[in-house]
Amino acid sequence: MSEDAVAVIERLGRALPDIGMGKVAFGQTVHYQPNYGEAKSGKPEVAAARLANAEYKKTRHENHFAAVHGPVVFRWPGIGLSQMQERLLAGLLADLSYFGRAESICHAELITTKTMEDVPDIGWCLPTAGRRISARCRDVFCPDPANFRVTDLWMRRPSDGEPRIDPLDAPQHLVDALLSTDMKPDGAQWISYEMPPDWPGKRVIRIPRTTREEVRPVNAGLRIARYLRFSLQCRVTVQPKFTVPLAEQFRAAVNSHFCKEFGDGESSFALFGHLNNRPQDAVGEHQHAFYLPTRAFGDDENPDQSGMITDLHVWCPYGFTRAETQILLRVQRLTWKDGRYPVRPVLTAMSKDPPDELPLATGTVKSRIWRSETPFIPPRHFYRGDRSKPKMRELDSPERQLIGCLRKAGITTSGEVRRLALSDIRREPIESVPPMPLWEIVRAPGGEETPFDEAVASATHINGNGIRGGNQQRIGFFMEIRFDSDVALPMPAFGQSNHFGLGLFVPSRG
Repeated sequence: MSEDAVAVIERLGRALPDIGMGKVAFGQTVHYQPNYGEAKSGKPEVAAARLANAEYKKTRHENHFAAVHGPVVFRWPGIGLSQMQERLLAGLLADLSYFGRAESICHAELITTKTMEDVPDIGWCLPTAGRRISARCRDVFCPDPANFRVTDLWMRRPSDGEPRIDPLDAPQHLVDALLSTDMKPDGAQWISYEMPPDWPGKRVIRIPRTTREEVRPVNAGLRIARYLRFSLQCRVTVQPKFTVPLAEQFRAAVNSHFCKEFGDGESSFALFGHLNNRPQDAVGEHQHAFYLPTRAFGDDENPDQSGMITDLHVWCPYGFTRAETQILLRVQRLTWKDGRYPVRPVLTAMSKDPPDELPLATGTVKSRIWRSETPFIPPRHFYRGDRSKPKMRELDSPERQLIGCLRKAGITTSGEVRRLALSDIRREPIESVPPMPLWEIVRAPGGEETPFDEAVASATHINGNGIRGGNQQRIGFFMEIRFDSDVALPMPAFGQSNHFGLGLFVPSRG
């Protein structure tokens, strides 16, 4: 490690930061581990039979975790870094793939262009002097400001306190060295942090518990919410090309819980959009739920650079009853792709409408320029022939079809629609071996201009209940709409699979 990197890390480690966070929701996962010791208990012949047949009792294990709404911010008051040190720190943070446990994947970046107080709805946890027993405090394992050395991150100190590193004789791994001690690294200590003043009342999100009698009938009663946001907890990053499969999995899980609760005799227009159950007061099209997996939206100065799916927004113009919100909250696990790494949705917000800082187009956010966050899939096929020799249907071009979608939604303001080049899209393939592209790029045959210029292939929704064993692949494009004046789009997404996250448009100031 370079001397400059050592200086930056030790400078941060020798001061206690303030920790800022948004609202918090708590969740848990449960797994069962074979209890081999219990299988050997009891009469010898019974124990021998258990072991011979691999009949082990199981012990329940609970893994508790917290989902934080928005970023977690670390602020070091009074710490000044030079421009060179800021660039070095930004590079170190870019290589930080997880924080805490190995499955706590993260995206870290340095924020220097705006003050931390500008981050919306953030509460600050402040360090105290040492440790304090209090309901308002939580212990955090921190570097000891008076005694921290950068080598404490990977090795124990020798008995004389002076670290010696021989490149030909690598030191024992820190974890191995700690297993025979009190598990406390050198240069570290426990510090009590005082929670924000509104903790836990206004900062902890609690899911209300209701009885079956309180949620029946499903379609009757006051519509208490139109918007819910879930943090998608997963041990691996979820690429945006899985937008539709993930949204379909969530809707399928909602459908499963709905059938278990209400049987086949009832349905919900708000949740599923069944036209045979459409209420008379659901005026206009697209009044049922949109299931929108997205990345974590940043702002123009500090955008989220990862591009990975972190949240699921459920928005319904018609609104959800208490029964329908309870069904949405029962989804605990989404088995996507091959099922090896399940996604666990955790509620982080529920309200009448999305918060103002969220750039979801629901008729209130105005902008002159709108860009597609996910590919716009033309509702009708726009080319003749196969993919080797495609020919554009001029009247059905993607641009014309997007204009038609906007007109059908009631947009009359004049403007320009254009196809974005893939180089204009900020999403780049993440560094991996082999590379994992965020979208499947459609290569134009022979390198010539074709209807597939700047196109991507995306899984789309197949109409019908549930999932029919895979997704249909359709060709889509990233699009930009430049209106002559500010326009509020009446719904967040347009085109094929718009209720499942494709064709999602967000405002842009560029």
